[in-house]
Amino acid sequence: MESLGWLTSGILVYVTAPGVESMRVFVGEYVCGGGLLQNAPLAIPTSLRTEGEAMLQAIVSDISFFADAVIPIDPRLGLDIAAQTVEIEPATAPWAQWAAAAKQCDSALIVAPESDGTLAKGVAMLRAAGVDVIASSGDFLRVASDKLQTAKALHDASVAHPLFMSLSDRRFESDLQGCDSFVVKPRDGCGTQEIRTFDSFAEARDELREELILQQWRPGRAVSVSLIASGNHHTYLPAVAQILRQSTCQYDGGCGPLPDDDQRRATSLASRAIAAMPPTPRGFVGLDLLLADRPSEDCVIEINPRLTTSYVGLRRMIKGNLAARLFEIETGPVHCATAVDGVRWTPDGQVWVNDVVADGV
Repeated sequence: MESLGWLTSGILVYVTAPGVESMRVFVGEYVCGGGLLQNAPLAIPTSLRTEGEAMLQAIVSDISFFADAVIPIDPRLGLDIAAQTVEIEPATAPWAQWAAAAKQCDSALIVAPESDGTLAKGVAMLRAAGVDVIASSGDFLRVASDKLQTAKALHDASVAHPLFMSLSDRRFESDLQGCDSFVVKPRDGCGTQEIRTFDSFAEARDELREELILQQWRPGRAVSVSLIASGNHHTYLPAVAQILRQSTCQYDGGCGPLPDDDQRRATSLASRAIAAMPPTPRGFVGLDLLLADRPSEDCVIEINPRLTTSYVGLRRMIKGNLAARLFEIETGPVHCATAVDGVRWTPDGQVWVNDVVADGV
């Protein structure tokens, strides 16, 4: 797509050149896009729906400046999103219907959970149909979607990561027995779902199943760093703090950007983690980290090979159009548009900029 871009009132506007057909981008968010049509509407957790809709609204709003967005929807949810919609009918999985719609577009973005291999299956199905999916390679998705495989990759590359254990990998069992606290969670879980904490190693070990991973609980500040990988460009976005409930580790949103020193620490660690992974990252990748009291004790917790909820805050935090970087329409260094901790957000998409509620999407 040939386009011209200029700043108007602080917003980068793109205009398609005369005679050039507008780009079309398929954006599939699993919950809003019919992935749970087999569930009764009231059986869909409210948090999943609101978080999914917040991400979908934000990415579609940004894409609308340079392309036409096409989105699949679950017609029962009553979504109001400014895009061309495709109603999905009940099926065991929405992929065939998604692929049919996406084949009419120039490229596709998928936002889906890693659990049960959902994200990897969706990407593979659309790619098999000839769709250009803006997502990482199959090997990258496979390792990043399995917290045990991620832990092994980080360990092999000497990237700091909590001690871990699974039923099939007990190499750190004796070391773990000397730790004070522990976390048990699904190997393919999404976000902070189903995380349990223990003060007793024996109790944590007794809860371990093949689909779970046990990790040492590490103190520190929970932060995240997002990467946009496109072509030859690896662009790290501002590091932000994660707001987690202490008792359950449930994600309650975030704020940022972090101060400069923390930015350097987080970005350096994130880049080493990405280098430890299989090739090739593409699209949006989120990394969850812990920054300790001493930089030498910082560590990587996990890697999310997809758009994450922090997008709703990051897009208000930087100059330019965040989605445009996914397509190399914008490149170059990222510049913050706000001061430290100038943006905060909740999982359902509410955003405050300098303590003022952000207008619109």
